[in-house]
Amino acid sequence: MAHFSPDPKNNRRAATARVTGSPAAVESRSVVVVADQRDVGRLLAGQIKVAMGSAPTVLTLDEADDLFAIRPDLVLLAADDDNIRWRSMAREFEGEFRMVLASFTPTIEDAAEAMRLGMADLLVLDCTKRELAKRIGKMIDEAKNKRLGDAPKPLAFVPDKAVKPTDSDMDLVTVRAEFGVLARLELDVESLLRTTLEYVLHKIGPTNAAVFLPTAGEDFTLGAYVNYDCPKDCVDLLLDHVAASVAPAIEADPSMRLHRGDDALDELMGDHAAWLTGCEAVTFAAEHDGEMLAAVALFRDDRDPFDSRTLRRLEAIGDILAQQLARIIRVHHRHLPLDQWDEEQSEDPPMAA
Repeated sequence: MAHFSPDPKNNRRAATARVTGSPAAVESRSVVVVADQRDVGRLLAGQIKVAMGSAPTVLTLDEADDLFAIRPDLVLLAADDDNIRWRSMAREFEGEFRMVLASFTPTIEDAAEAMRLGMADLLVLDCTKRELAKRIGKMIDEAKNKRLGDAPKPLAFVPDKAVKPTDSDMDLVTVRAEFGVLARLELDVESLLRTTLEYVLHKIGPTNAAVFLPTAGEDFTLGAYVNYDCPKDCVDLLLDHVAASVAPAIEADPSMRLHRGDDALDELMGDHAAWLTGCEAVTFAAEHDGEMLAAVALFRDDRDPFDSRTLRRLEAIGDILAQQLARIIRVHHRHLPLDQWDEEQSEDPPMAA
């Protein structure tokens, strides 16, 4: 199984002590503004500096990984014009930092989406300097209190007309928060895959599962698996068949798919479908920026079928798995010494195997 372990002394989380090594440094980085465009971030930072007397750190969305080293008390996430990228980042960092949506002209839809994404508040920037400073100061105090163990305060900014979250929404919020925290603690691929499968079993019950990683060629290698009820003497052969037929099928169709019935299994596994007689399967890819980082296959007895709630949970887990795999690769690349780069690649470090 593929595995690498970045040097813990070099990764971003270990850099926290060096970046925030003094009380002054911690105080100066208590607020970070993150925006899609740096000019927008600087504009917001200027508003905050006028209101509070000190300028916050400004990052673009592409630099957001630096939050792991800065560990701010409060992240002000600027709503961009297309209302897409800020939502993606809010999902990626949900549960990791106390985040607030900052906007000059927020809409009801912005407020409702921010609540669903677990953001702590909505900061309307079109207000007086005194009110802005008071609101930000209060948010920082709440963030520090939460870090010290106080219960978080309920969201109070969502307009009455906004749609209230359903039980299904809250279930997904719980999954994203729980698994998001667990996944971000893992800084090597093997540990992340093991944690992922453990959490999958916790949330959806006993299931046979396997995760395959693409290799430098066109085939796949087994990253991790769970054997629930397959005969032990045939597990290796079954996994070989799944790697040979199912993983390439997932690459061709990375969407979440439920394979129920003999015809669906025949289409998925071809001549190897007999191995899954009496079962149904779920397949999906963990994709990031259009690149498949892992192929996931789960199968179990059709008398215990996968329901719609299970599929929604797996979709949320798959999104977070892809984000963390991408983060591990980025961190690993950034800290490879130059003498380990491929001589034919003058600008980019090599992919980790």
